[in-house]
Amino acid sequence: MRILELGGYLAPAYAGMILAEQGHAVTKWANPGPDPLEQLHRGDELWAWVNHGKTVRRDRTLEDVSTLTSGDTDIIIDNVRAATWARLGVAPEVLASRLSVTWVSLRADDDGRSFDVIAQLRAWGDRGVLPFYLGDTAAGLWLAFKALAAPTGHHVIRQGACLAKLVEGELVAPMDPSEPWDEPGTYGPDGVLYRGEWVREQPRNDEWRRENLRHVAGRYQI
Repeated sequence: MRILELGGYLAPAYAGMILAEQGHAVTKWANPGPDPLEQLHRGDELWAWVNHGKTVRRDRTLEDVSTLTSGDTDIIIDNVRAATWARLGVAPEVLASRLSVTWVSLRADDDGRSFDVIAQLRAWGDRGVLPFYLGDTAAGLWLAFKALAAPTGHHVIRQGACLAKLVEGELVAPMDPSEPWDEPGTYGPDGVLYRGEWVREQPRNDEWRRENLRHVAGRYQI
C-alpha cells in the first residue's frame, strides 16, 4: 500500500515505521524546519530510527494535501489537530471521499494537544531513568492497524482510547466485589502468592534482556 504520513512528533512516525517495516511504501511529508523529535537529546538517532524505510520529503506542506489526485496514495495518516486543518481550509472527510482513500487522524481526546506529557510511563524496570513513550507508541500501533483495517473514508481515533485498549482500561469488570475475575494475590517479601504457590519475578536487567530478547545492535526486535 502507498501510505502518506503527515504531522510531527512520534505517534504518526511510529505508525509509519511499523507500516514501512511490513513492506508498505511510506512517504513522510516532514516539516521544512526541524521536527520536535530532532531537537531532543540524541534526537538525530531517534529521527533516523523512526523514519527508516520511508521516503522523507521536506518540500511539501500540509496545505499541499489538497493538491492530491485520485491514485496518488492509498492511505493517509496524521496527528494534525482539527483546528489546524480547519485553519488551512482542508476537510479530511471531504478529501478522503474525493480521493477514495482511507484517512485516519489521531487526535487527543479533547481535540487539543497530546496528553503524552503525562502518559510517558517509565516502563523499563530497573532502568527507570529512561522514558518509554507509551502514549505515543500505543497510539502509533493502533493508528497503523486502523489504517490497514478501516474502510475508505475519514476516521478519527483518540490517543487515550488507544492506550486504554492496550492496558485493559476499557475492561468492564464485575460490579459485585464478591465475584472478581480471579482471587487477588497475596503479596509478601517472597513475591506474590498465586493459587497456592509463591511466584517471584527475576529482575529484567541488561543481562536478562541480552539473553532473552531478540536484539540487533542494541535495538530490540519484534
